[in-house]
Amino acid sequence: MTNKQAPSPPPAAAETMELSDLPLLRPGAVARQLGMSVETLRAWEHRYGITSSQHSGGGQRLYSQEDLQRLVWIKALVDAGHRIGKLATLAPQDLQALAQALPAEAYATAGAGHGEHPSHPPTRLVLVGPWMAVKAVAQALEHRQLRVAAAVESLDELDLAQVDAELLVLESTVLDSDLDLRLERLYSDSVKLPMLILYRFGSPDMVTRLTEAGHRVVRKAVEGIDVEWLCEMIRRMEPATGHAGGEEDALPEPRFSESTLASVSEQSDRMQCECPRHLAELLTALAGFERYSRQCEDDTAEEAELHRELRIAAGRARLPLEDALQKLVRFKGIALG
Repeated sequence: MTNKQAPSPPPAAAETMELSDLPLLRPGAVARQLGMSVETLRAWEHRYGITSSQHSGGGQRLYSQEDLQRLVWIKALVDAGHRIGKLATLAPQDLQALAQALPAEAYATAGAGHGEHPSHPPTRLVLVGPWMAVKAVAQALEHRQLRVAAAVESLDELDLAQVDAELLVLESTVLDSDLDLRLERLYSDSVKLPMLILYRFGSPDMVTRLTEAGHRVVRKAVEGIDVEWLCEMIRRMEPATGHAGGEEDALPEPRFSESTLASVSEQSDRMQCECPRHLAELLTALAGFERYSRQCEDDTAEEAELHRELRIAAGRARLPLEDALQKLVRFKGIALG
C-alpha cells in the first residue's frame, strides 16, 4: 500500500509549538532512549557539559527535547569512532551534518534504547487529535525512530485506505457515546490497524466496548504528555514486543455476565446456603479487576508488565471459581440468565 495521504497541516495555534514546548525528560528516560547507562550519561555531563543545565525542584538534571536530539547525534558519532571531547564543543548544526553523513545503520543504533534491533524498520504511525497533530510531536517521535505516516486533527479527516501505517494513535479527551461505531466505520475489510486510544473522560461502558473491540484504551491527559511515555506505549504495541499467542490470550472471557451473577446472588438470598452469593460476588470482583487492569494508567514499561501479570493472575483465579459456580447452581437448581 502506498502512502497517498500527506499529513494535514496543524492549526495556526499549534504551529507555534516547537520541541522546546514539550515536557522535560529525566535521566533514566534519556538513557533508555540512547541505549546507555545512566552512569555513563552522568559522566558525559560531568566531564563535558554537553547539554543545557536544567534541574527539577529536587536538584535532578532534566533534559529538553533539543538536549535529547543532541545526545542522539553525539551517541551515533561516538559509536562510529569520533572523540566525544571534540563533539562536545560543536554546534547543533555541525553535529547534525556529521551524524547524517554516517551510514544509515550506524545512525539508527543511536535511538535503539528499548532493545529493538538496529535494522528493525521504524513503526509507521497515524496520529489523530489536536495535540497529536502538532508538528513538534511528530518531530519528537521521529527522533525516536518512529515514522509518522499521517497526522490529522479528527477522525473525519482520515482515510485509512490512503495511508500506509501499522498503528493508529487516537487522542480523544472525551470518549463519545458513538466512538466505537465511528471506529468500526473507519475500518474497511482490507485496513484494520491496532489502535491506542488516550482519553481523559469516558464511561466504563464505552471503555469496555472499545477494549472488547481490540483497542488499547488508556486514561491519560494528553496535553503536555511525556513523549518518552508515549513512545513506550507505542513500542509495547509493536508485534515484535507484544505477547501474541501468550498466556493472556489463552484465557477465555468471563463465562457469566454481571447481570447473571447478580441474579445468582439474588436467588441465593432466598436460600439458607450463601455459597452461590459469595461465589457470584468473587467472580464479579475478579472480572471487574481484569477490565480495570486493562485500563490502568501505565507510566513505565515495568508498570505495564506488572498490570499484565495481575490481569493474568485474576484470570487464573476466575476459571476454577466459574467451574465451581456452574456445579453449585446446577446442584441448587438456580436458574442462569
